[in-house]
Amino acid sequence: MSFFRLKIPLPGMELGHVNVYVLRCGDGYGLIDVGLATYDAALSLVRGLKSLGIKPAEITKVYVTHFHADHITLAQLLAEVASPDLFIGEKELMDIATSFEELAKMYAEEYKRHGAPPDVAEAFLKVHPMARFRKAFEDVWKLDWRPVRDGDALDCGLKAVWTPGHTPGHVVYVADFGVFTGDHVLPKITPNISWYPIPDFNPLKEYLQSLRKVSRAAKAFPAHGDEIPDLSTRVAELLSHHERRLAEVLKLLKEPMTTYQIAQRMAWDAGPFEQFDVYNKIFAIGEAYSHLLYLEEQGAVRRIEKDVVYWTR
Repeated sequence: MSFFRLKIPLPGMELGHVNVYVLRCGDGYGLIDVGLATYDAALSLVRGLKSLGIKPAEITKVYVTHFHADHITLAQLLAEVASPDLFIGEKELMDIATSFEELAKMYAEEYKRHGAPPDVAEAFLKVHPMARFRKAFEDVWKLDWRPVRDGDALDCGLKAVWTPGHTPGHVVYVADFGVFTGDHVLPKITPNISWYPIPDFNPLKEYLQSLRKVSRAAKAFPAHGDEIPDLSTRVAELLSHHERRLAEVLKLLKEPMTTYQIAQRMAWDAGPFEQFDVYNKIFAIGEAYSHLLYLEEQGAVRRIEKDVVYWTR
């Protein structure tokens, strides 16, 4: 087998687990993503490696798809028990906020501008994974990361492909037997595509372009869930999903509405917006906002700046 999959638990998260992939890499081994900084995850990673006959010290390369807690925060543990080279997308390094307070304040203020009640907007400070795993994030920020650029040929037989959208610097890793897609392409759910506090970053536009960029007749190995038999088929499904979403948002805009009001009215697979916990409400607001930004650039909607932002066709 060219690689092994370790299912690392995500306590308290709906996704249940994150896939960490183990590849032979020269005299050692490489990992794609590492998992969440919890006791259960750390124990699962160590036990998983042990079941493969691999000592943590034999991990020589770590390739992270993007800077989210469930993918990156165990990197500090590996840095302590081994000395792997750590790789992440160049754009991810460039656009990471310098402090949690800075990032959380930007999100809270922006979501309030778009109609979110203060309690929902400010909950970002408490429920976002960066808040719950703040110390791990702060430690990981300080590690010696090596930037990965689009098209880079890497050790372990990998090629990097920059796929912005889910995050600005998300990277997938292509091997001769398939594609490690991180959160860019998932088998059952659509990755969250939300507003980012970066000037001129249109997340949905970038995401749709990135989907087309990786579409190919190949197996895909996602960060959550099981193997995707044909990447091109799943990409086509995701493109169609967002086409329907864009049409839905336009249909809802019969009168001026805030981003929050649109999110309340959109049809969500997980159920009605009002039944969401605050964590999922934040995701939904971000999704609605990313679709409105896309439509705004297309000239299909425009914003009205008042005390809060309204959108109209």
